[in-house]
Amino acid sequence: MFPRRIVALGSSSIHGRGDSELGGFIHRLRLWHEAQGPRNFVYQLGIFGETTDRLIQRLSIEAGARRPHLIILYPGFNDIRREGAESSENAVSIEDYSSSMAALVESALKISPTLMLTGFPFDEAKTRPYLSSDWYYLRSDAARYTDVLRQVCAERSCLVLDCFANWGSDDISDLLAEDGLHCNPKGHERLYRELREFLEENYS
Repeated sequence: MFPRRIVALGSSSIHGRGDSELGGFIHRLRLWHEAQGPRNFVYQLGIFGETTDRLIQRLSIEAGARRPHLIILYPGFNDIRREGAESSENAVSIEDYSSSMAALVESALKISPTLMLTGFPFDEAKTRPYLSSDWYYLRSDAARYTDVLRQVCAERSCLVLDCFANWGSDDISDLLAEDGLHCNPKGHERLYRELREFLEENYS
C-alpha cells in the first residue's frame, strides 16, 4: 500500500537547497502526493549541515510525532567533510559513521518502514574547497562512506535508493547548482522523478 504520511529527514537537499523553482525534490513529491487525496501528507524536514548523529537526535521527536507510514532518510555528505585542509581528517570517522548509520536505521525502522537515499555525486572541482570556505568534499570519501551506508542498510533490510550509483556514470554538470554540491531545479526534478518511481514500484 502506498504510504499516506511520509516524513523526509536529512540535510539541505531535503530542505530544497539549489531549487529556486519548486523548493526541492521532496516539495515536488509533496505537491504530487498531497494532490492525490486529503489524507496524504509529506513532511519536508531538512537542515543545512545535518550529520548522521544529529539526525538520530531529531528522528524520534520529529518523525515519531507525525506517525509516518514511511520515513525517507537522506544524510547527504556532511559526515565526510574535511575542515581546514584537504589532508584533514573527515568530520566523522568512517568507523563512527558506520555505528551512527546503524543506530539511525535501527531507530527509524522501529517507527515505520524506512527508505534510505544515498547522496548523489558532486562536482569535485567546486568542492576542493567548497565555495570560499576551508571545507573540502572528496568524491573518493563519498564513495567509501556510501559503501558503508549500503552495507548497513542491507544488513537491516532497509531499502535504498542509490542515487550515487544511478548518477555515477552520467554527465551531471547540468543537474548541479553553481556550488557543485547541491542540485539545481533540473537535478531536483530528476531526484523527484526517480524517488516517485521507486515509491510506486515498491509501495503500491
